[in-house]
Amino acid sequence: MKKLLLALTAVTLAGALGTGTYLTTRSEASDHDDGDNDIKPRALNLTDHFAFKSPANPDELVLIMYFNPRSLPGKAYFLSTIARYEFHVSKVASRTTAPTVKNDFVFRFEGKDPDATGAQPITLTVFKDGAELGKHSGMSTPYAASKANAFVQNDGTGSLAGMKYFVGMRADSFYFDVNRFFQVRAFLASRFFGGAGGVGNPNAGLAANCEGDAFLQGIGGVDADGDAINLFNPPQCAPDFTKNLNVTAIVLNVPISALGGTIFDTWSTISVKK
Repeated sequence: MKKLLLALTAVTLAGALGTGTYLTTRSEASDHDDGDNDIKPRALNLTDHFAFKSPANPDELVLIMYFNPRSLPGKAYFLSTIARYEFHVSKVASRTTAPTVKNDFVFRFEGKDPDATGAQPITLTVFKDGAELGKHSGMSTPYAASKANAFVQNDGTGSLAGMKYFVGMRADSFYFDVNRFFQVRAFLASRFFGGAGGVGNPNAGLAANCEGDAFLQGIGGVDADGDAINLFNPPQCAPDFTKNLNVTAIVLNVPISALGGTIFDTWSTISVKK
C-alpha cells in the first residue's frame, strides 16, 4: 500500500474521543492501537485523526480518520456494518478559543456488507446544527484498486455538492519504534524513581542503540553520528512497527465556505448501539 502524505495547516485539532449518541458500554480516547478485545474489535479501533487544508485546493478542508490498525498486507478489511464513523466540526472564533465540543457539523459514514469485488456500499449523512442537511450514497475502494492507486472518488450532489470522499485501505503513515520506546521508558523510570525511597537508581542501564552506540558514548568518546546522548534509535536504523501494515481510511474534502468559518475544532468518533 502507498502511504498518505499529510501536512498539517492552520486548523485547530481536538482529541479523537469515543463518544456519541450511538454508544458503546465504554468510551476511550484514541491512542493509535488499543489491540483487539471482546468489546472493541479492530473495525471499531479508531487510531488517528487528521485535519488540514488540501494541498491541491486550499479552499477545502480535509478530514481523515484511520481505523483497523495492524491490518495485514494482502487482506481486505472493512467498516463495521453496525457502527457509525463520524467527523465532528465545531466553529471557533480564534485559535486560542477554548473547545466547546459543539457539533456545528457532523459527517456520518455507515457501511453495508461488501460486494463480490470487495467494494462496500457507503452512506454519508451530513448534519448541520443537529438537523440533517443531506445524504449521499457511494462506494468504498476495494483493496486491490487502492493498492494500485485506482481510487473511487465519491462526489456529493445537491445540498452536499462540492464534498468528496474516499473510503479504503492505505499503508499506515504512523512511524513508531515501539520496542525502543518501552526500553527508554523503563530506563528513565528506574533512573529517576527506581532507587531506594524512589530517589532514583544510579545503576539503571540502557542497551546500546541500533548503531551500537551506548547511552553516553558521545560524551568524551566516539559516536557514529555525533550525538552526545543516545536514548532513541536514529532514523536510519530505527525499526518501524507499522511497516508493511495497513489501516482503513475515510478521507473527506469539504469546501471551507460551506462550513461558515475559517478556524475549527475537529475530531472523529466511532460508535455502536448500546
